[in-house]
Amino acid sequence: MQIRFAGYAGDCRVSATLELTMDRLTDALNAADTILLRDAVLESLDDGRRVALDRVELARDALYAVEATGPSGDRRRRVRTVRHRMHVQLGPYGVLGELHVRPGMAPLRSLVRRGPMVPLTNATIAYISGGQLQMHDAGTLLVNSALADWIVAPEREAACFPGVRTIPIPA
Repeated sequence: MQIRFAGYAGDCRVSATLELTMDRLTDALNAADTILLRDAVLESLDDGRRVALDRVELARDALYAVEATGPSGDRRRRVRTVRHRMHVQLGPYGVLGELHVRPGMAPLRSLVRRGPMVPLTNATIAYISGGQLQMHDAGTLLVNSALADWIVAPEREAACFPGVRTIPIPA
């Protein structure tokens, strides 16, 4: 199945078509080190310049975030979760969204138990493009937790992300 792809790399935004070979985009991104995109347009964050490519292969580690599109998976496999508001800084991108975790599990601890691409729902991504602040709302944004610069989180959870600065908030 072909889906619309919208990604955020270190120096550009990427719009393209992706052949989805798994049930969910999150699973496909976590399973592969690289992804092949077709009919891609790369838009520079620096000056807005656009480059069109018939095909481009991107390393997952080059993507800070990806807007979730396509199917959301089998509804029968869903479990009850609790939503936790998160604020994550990923390179040039600031992201606010809700992390869904099983009841009783610490939000940051659940992040380290998942693959690198983690869904945040009711998300907003903010960045500077062409010298102007841009903000985009997404139903679900997949953030690359391996590239997090800092995370606003309860202090007791900071140890879950060694090497990533956490900004403590009251529990």
